[in-house]
Amino acid sequence: MESQLNKQSYGKKVKSGIFGLDELIGGGFIPGSVVLVSGKAGTGKTIFCSQFLYYGITQYNENGIYITTEELEKDIKEDVFESFGWDFESLEKEGKLVIVHLAPNELGKIKTVIMDAVRKNNVKRAVIDSVSLFEQFIGDPFEARMKLYEILRSLKESGVTTLITAEIPEESKSLSRSGVIEFQVDGVIVLQFVPFASRYKRSLVVRKMRRVDHSLKIHPFEITNRGIEVKLF
Repeated sequence: MESQLNKQSYGKKVKSGIFGLDELIGGGFIPGSVVLVSGKAGTGKTIFCSQFLYYGITQYNENGIYITTEELEKDIKEDVFESFGWDFESLEKEGKLVIVHLAPNELGKIKTVIMDAVRKNNVKRAVIDSVSLFEQFIGDPFEARMKLYEILRSLKESGVTTLITAEIPEESKSLSRSGVIEFQVDGVIVLQFVPFASRYKRSLVVRKMRRVDHSLKIHPFEITNRGIEVKLF
């Protein structure tokens, strides 16, 4: 996958839209890269991806597509509007955002759906939330890996910067169900709960970011009324 990155774009960066994150990854994501956002349930993966798209559109004029395999489109729209005031409905009507829900038996359409949006809506940012269902439904780990590779390669060739999410199973030491996705991507960001006094706090660690001198520290983050805010040391 690394060879697909546009070598001329290493000096440019795609702003993440996550407050405090760009300072940890050399200014942002490399254009056309694919980053895995991994974590257990409730750690903030969907918020992270929604924020990446929302601020990408509203602050950096980069249209986006959100492929959801679990939550319905209307639930995502309602959640982000009620929590943060992000009006995905209006962005859709303006043609700046595409949100598509794909059922397990429709996962083979992911590549076509995304590439259509790239052509019709000038999409520069993409989210696939999540690939966990993708892995489960296909069953054959090798077939799942190859299909995902084809999708990610197409996105890279189009210059689309992509976030994909995966849920970490309880008691698992891998960063995805199959344990192989983390080796197909350019970057891995892990969201986690860390014990603190008598409760847990959310934290983030950049486990991998190719061609970037990134932070290796565990950084706490908070979910505020404007989204995720990473605390810097």
